[in-house]
Amino acid sequence: MSKGNQKSLRRQLIARMLAMMLPLFVLLWVTAHFSSQYFINEAFDRSLARRTYALADRIEVVNGTVRVDLPVAARELMAFDQEDLLFHRVIDQHGQVVEGELSMPKLPGNQQLKPGQLIVYDGLKNGDKVRVAAFALSLKGTSATGVALVQVGETLSRRLALADRATLAIVIPMLLMTLTAAAAIAYGIGQGLEPVGRLRDRLSARKAFDLSPVPLEGTPAELQPFLYEFNSLLLRLSEAVEAQSRFVSDAAHQLRTPIAGIRAQAEAALASPHHEDSQHALARIAQSSQTMGDLVQKLLLLARVDAAENTLRLNRLDGVELVREVAREWAPQALDKGVEIGFETSGGEAWMMGDAQLLREMLANLIDNALHYGGTRITLTVSSPGQGVTWSVADNGPGIPEQQRAAVFIPFHRLSGGVDGAGLGLTIVERIAHLHGAKLSLESADLGTGLVVRVRFPLPAT
Repeated sequence: MSKGNQKSLRRQLIARMLAMMLPLFVLLWVTAHFSSQYFINEAFDRSLARRTYALADRIEVVNGTVRVDLPVAARELMAFDQEDLLFHRVIDQHGQVVEGELSMPKLPGNQQLKPGQLIVYDGLKNGDKVRVAAFALSLKGTSATGVALVQVGETLSRRLALADRATLAIVIPMLLMTLTAAAAIAYGIGQGLEPVGRLRDRLSARKAFDLSPVPLEGTPAELQPFLYEFNSLLLRLSEAVEAQSRFVSDAAHQLRTPIAGIRAQAEAALASPHHEDSQHALARIAQSSQTMGDLVQKLLLLARVDAAENTLRLNRLDGVELVREVAREWAPQALDKGVEIGFETSGGEAWMMGDAQLLREMLANLIDNALHYGGTRITLTVSSPGQGVTWSVADNGPGIPEQQRAAVFIPFHRLSGGVDGAGLGLTIVERIAHLHGAKLSLESADLGTGLVVRVRFPLPAT
């Protein structure tokens, strides 16, 4: 992945923190705006109510007629404001306008006010939003009856301007605090990720083949599970490298012997003046070449099996048919050596999951071992008792002593008693069985002589 496409943990943490702070800041802004508007409206509504009561105090009734005794200075004060337009109206008990504007916003729902009741409501006047206070003045005790309606209104410019200023007075300090907090968060995250940087420096300073565990001292608790797994991986890798190194060393040693033998026989053939001695040396060269070829073939097969661990793809196949085909292929070679190969099965089909090519190699190695170290008869058996498919390869040879059975799976291990071979056949079988999740066991034959190798495969997933 290119460096530009890599995601920075630091940037992700900062982005997520800011992403959480942004909705809170917007919520604060909205809350501050509506709160400021609410309290400013409360204050202005009380002022508007006082103006309405003041205007109602100037109403008098003369001979049943409602009049407004409003001096010129008071009238100018009622209409004067630096930012808003003020207006008023007085309606007598007959619904006639006595004073003020002819047109005023109607009462909400055209409701009728009770004597002494005052309400404040929103409305429209000449296309502008206004706030109006309406008071029902009782005319009881005068020469008139009923109520006079007193209305005083104003536009909302001053209210809105004060609400905006109040909101900014709250939001701007909060914005500065948010930016300061964001900077502090970015700095804190950077400091908190310093151990990651130190760990990176420690790892980059290590040599290429330094597979020792990474020390856990001084690392944060959040990084320690990661380091545990990393050290576990290093341990497995170290064991694999060590095993590979031993294998290469053993393989070099195993190849050195036949190569040295071939060279010695070739020199002897060249130096001998007798034709019979030369032919004998050439025969030994041919035999050593065949031995070395078999060893190289098994080494390559073992390397391919080890490499297949990460690329293995299992397919559904019939275990009976696969074993039958391998038995047919090996039958001519067995007959040439005077060995009889038999095949037995307890049913018609035995479905299993596996790699056909690797399984053929596994069977080939088992049959080859039986031909070299077994007796005169080899029996291949396939059974499926319900817990999975089981393959068995049995011979009537001398078998393997029980105390040596665990060691035969070690590469290049040979049984005591002068048995030839590369010592890789059962190692290959064991690793192929492991790749397929199968269990491998070495058992004695029923009659006490010979060896039975059983491979128990798991049930295929449905």
